[in-house]
Amino acid sequence: MEQQIFADGIGQVTIIGGAVRLDFVTFSATEKDPKGQPAAVFSHRVVMSLEGFMQSAAKLQEAAIAVSKVVQRVRENQPVESAPGSQAAPATVDAPPVKRPFP
Repeated sequence: MEQQIFADGIGQVTIIGGAVRLDFVTFSATEKDPKGQPAAVFSHRVVMSLEGFMQSAAKLQEAAIAVSKVVQRVRENQPVESAPGSQAAPATVDAPPVKRPFP
């Protein structure tokens, strides 16, 4: 079985020694921020090379474009195609290969 990790977002990005560290956060059920809202607390860290991060950023950009199209259709009250038995059709984004920014 594949391992899946849930995160509500990215809390901090740090670049140290040629590696990018992405700290993922989840909203706490017990900790609150100064406004009384659930606090975002560290849950996982992903560390990747600069090149790997740049390739991932390109994939995320493609995904963001696909999500914005889905949101636009929903706002225009157009039905979003869904697979039988699911809430919405899964979307897979294949970003084009990225030129290597580093030698």
